[in-house]
Formats: sequence, structure tokens, C-alpha cells
Amino acid sequence: MKLIKNIQIYAPKNLGVKDVLISDSKIEKIDDHIELTYPIETIDGTGCVLTPGLIDRHVHITGGGGEAGFVSRARPIDVQEILDAGITTVIGLLGTDGYTRSTKELFAKAKELTQKGVHTFILTGSYAYPSNTLTSSMEDDIVFIDSILGVKLALSDHRSSHVTEEELTRLASRIRTASLIAGKQANLTIHMGDEKQALELVFNILEKADIPISLFQPTHCTRNPHLFEQAIKFTEMGGTIDITCDGNGKTLNYIRKIKNTEKVTISSDAQGSWSTYNEDGSVKEIGITPISNLRNEFIHLKNELGYENALPFFTKNVANVLGFQHTGQVKEGFDCDLVIWKEDQIQKVIVKK
Repeated sequence: MKLIKNIQIYAPKNLGVKDVLISDSKIEKIDDHIELTYPIETIDGTGCVLTPGLIDRHVHITGGGGEAGFVSRARPIDVQEILDAGITTVIGLLGTDGYTRSTKELFAKAKELTQKGVHTFILTGSYAYPSNTLTSSMEDDIVFIDSILGVKLALSDHRSSHVTEEELTRLASRIRTASLIAGKQANLTIHMGDEKQALELVFNILEKADIPISLFQPTHCTRNPHLFEQAIKFTEMGGTIDITCDGNGKTLNYIRKIKNTEKVTISSDAQGSWSTYNEDGSVKEIGITPISNLRNEFIHLKNELGYENALPFFTKNVANVLGFQHTGQVKEGFDCDLVIWKEDQIQKVIVKK
């Protein structure tokens, strides 16, 4: 048990200065004053802020990269890097390299991180179609593996498999059925590239097939102006988009152009590679993205928008679209995935064991 005294809470809603009692990895009670008749670990929160732990829905936990040869392979992420960024939940996935990286490796790394104190889920698949899987099929992955929340696929990208409308429709339908059987909000996380068709395939499918728009969740949606215009249209149709941050506050420019910000999440693409290309298609530059970008982006947005308006992109919104029932908020009965801040510095991360 733990008792946090006299701390300003943003749940993300401003709850004021309260005491918080934690018991059995849950938030047991939030009240103006909590007094106990027996001694427990007590944290003085005076002058500090309590928020939900951040959720990063796009992390290459086993390392990404590889587009400039084997020397460009990124290393796996370390648990302390995640916690130092104020992140208590991550979604791991594969990227361009679905050849030397495997879903088995991804699953094993997720188990490691969970055992070390970070809630870790994964997506099956990679850039390519048909999808890489852990079991004999993508459907079995979703139905039988609790930690698998959906499928990853690349679209409108020169590194993708350039799926047809028919192939994408069938894939989405299979995810939909498996999701219903598993009782999950399984999704198709779509890596968006720079090609001109952008989200057109998805729009075509939504027009013709009775597949919920919530199943399609494009990411990297600010990659170019044309894609972002289509992403805005997608949110106006009721869809959710994910924006990749660089840790410099630039996501604010995009957020301000979206009417329904509950349909926006922000992620880091950590341990994935960023790259630029020469005219002949060869790699010009390549680098690795740090997970600290998510913390830094949150701080930038918090300083511009305030805690209440900035937090949902990193907490509540993400939990809602992924189907997490007891995380993403500071609320009685929710998991004790919490971060204590003093100004822009993380003082302590508390994670449900």
C-alpha cells in the first residue's frame, strides 16, 4: 500500500489537491484528506502534480531500422528508458524489417518488459502482406494471445506490399471477426507512407464494406500535407489517427486543425529508424528515434495547452481507442500507473505490478 499526500491531480481533468491511496496495484481512494490508523509508505506530494502514466502506442521494442544494411539495425529498447520517459504502457510492433525480426522475438521482448514493470502489448504483422504471425494465423494471434491487440501493415509506402483493395478488405474483415471472438478492440494499425494515394484505399473500403471505421488506425499522419488533409477527413468521419512526434512540440500545429481531438493519439515511433532518400532511391540519411520524444512532446504541449488539454493525447485517448478499461486516468478503481511531476521533471513513476 502507498499513500500520496497533498498532490495536485490531473486525471486528465483537474481534480485539485487531494490524497491518493493505492492498494493491491489499484487506486483505492481519492479524497481531500485520507488518514489511516496504521503506518504505510507515504509520499509527500506537496508542490507536485500527479498524472496517469503515459501510453506509447508505437514502439519498436526489439529495435527497428535495417534499411541501410545490417549495420543500421537499431538495438532493443531498455525498460529504464521507458520509465524515465514517464511511460507505463507501450505497444510493441515490427517495422520495415519483417525478415530478420520476428513476431516471436517481439512477443518475448514484451514479456521481458512486462516482468520488469512496464505493461507491454504487441501487434502482429509488419510492413508486409501477408502478415508475419506468432501462431499459424493472424486470427489465432488475436483470439488466443491476450497481449496481441491487432495487426500492423504499411500502406502507400515504397517499402510496403502495395496491397489491393480486395486484399485490404479481406484483412480488415478477418481482424474484425477475430476481434469479436476475442472480446477485444483489435485494430489495423496502418503505417502511412508518402505515396500519393494516401488513405484512398481505406476510404474506398469504408464506402463499400460494412467494416467499422474504428478498425482502421493510420499512423504517421502528418508525414506530408496531402496525407494530413485526408487524415482530417478521416477524423471527421469518426476515425482515429495517430501522430508521430519529434519531441519539439510541432504536433500542436496539427492538433489545432482538428475539430474532434478525442480522435487523436500521439506516439513516438521509438527505436524505429527515420530515413531520407536520394533521387535514385538509395538511403541518404538514417537515424534512430528515442522514446524520450514522447515525454518531451507532452511537456511542450502541457506548457502550451495546460495539463487537462495535453494529457488525453498521451493517456485517455490512447486507452479508449485500444480498449484499455482501467488505465489512462487517475480514477478510483483504475490501475495505479502514475507519474509524479515537479514542473517539467519526473520525480517518481508508479506502475501496477
